[in-house]
Amino acid sequence: MNSNHGPAPNWAMALAASILILALALTPGTLAYTYGYMYRPPEPTIVIESSVSPEVLMPGDTGIVSIVIENSADQYVVSYQREDFSFTVPIYRVELKGTRGLEVLSDPYVDVGTIGPGDRIAVYFNVRADEKTTDGTCFLDARLVSGYEEAPSEMNRKVPVKVDSSDVMLIQAEAPTSSSASLDVANPRKNALNAVTIVPEAAGVEFSPKEYYIGTMEPDEIFTIDFDLKTASPAEEIDLRFRARFKNGDTWHESGVYTTTLRPGADGSSGGRRPPGEGRGGMTTAAAAVLLPTVIGGAYFWRRRRNRPLSHHRS
Repeated sequence: MNSNHGPAPNWAMALAASILILALALTPGTLAYTYGYMYRPPEPTIVIESSVSPEVLMPGDTGIVSIVIENSADQYVVSYQREDFSFTVPIYRVELKGTRGLEVLSDPYVDVGTIGPGDRIAVYFNVRADEKTTDGTCFLDARLVSGYEEAPSEMNRKVPVKVDSSDVMLIQAEAPTSSSASLDVANPRKNALNAVTIVPEAAGVEFSPKEYYIGTMEPDEIFTIDFDLKTASPAEEIDLRFRARFKNGDTWHESGVYTTTLRPGADGSSGGRRPPGEGRGGMTTAAAAVLLPTVIGGAYFWRRRRNRPLSHHRS
């Protein structure tokens, strides 16, 4: 009987080799993964930053949210796998969506343009806080569409916006007399207020000045101001009312009315004007880093920065 045993045919060896190569290609972490990784094109890094003006809104305020888009690449063209890739990034769309209590008034930006390596571009959105918005931090949704036309990239970010209903505080500095009234005016907010003006009112009383303009008040700043009084009926008890008018950003506000009483026979015998925060016994009740006497338009006041009480919460 003739034997058929002998060298394996060439086609059998080729088939075995093909099966082995196919198995390797389908195994994760081998040739297929390496191939995909090697041919993944490089991409520039886009950085998004945001800010709000004013820093802290009040209910009813209109503010501006600024979004800055930066291309953090350091070169315009990168060669990879014998191909050149541009690191100039087109920006197709930037939009900002509101949330409960905070409305976005501006339309999305479309076809903003391109930004090269190291360049940045800013877009601005008008926002408005509802009158009933509660104190705290609201988060707006920012969406950016950029990248290559064939495969655009989408980025989403949360933009924090703080809301605080605190307004200017008015506090009696010392008991009013028949000739003068003194007030401490404080800004308890975490942002500056502008055009702060104190407006007095009382029946049968002439105030000088008629309105007291302080101007800008930094966070935690206190002014002590004096009004000269002329009363038509010094023997009567008179309610003196004061309110603050001020701007937070571009929005005007008024504080609640503060009332103190001028009593008959109050002649100012306590020894004259004292520095802010000093009580009747002559002891300073609020720490003051600087006491700076200032004269504006003939009106006299003390200005200082107050230490924040320990009980006040910082977010």
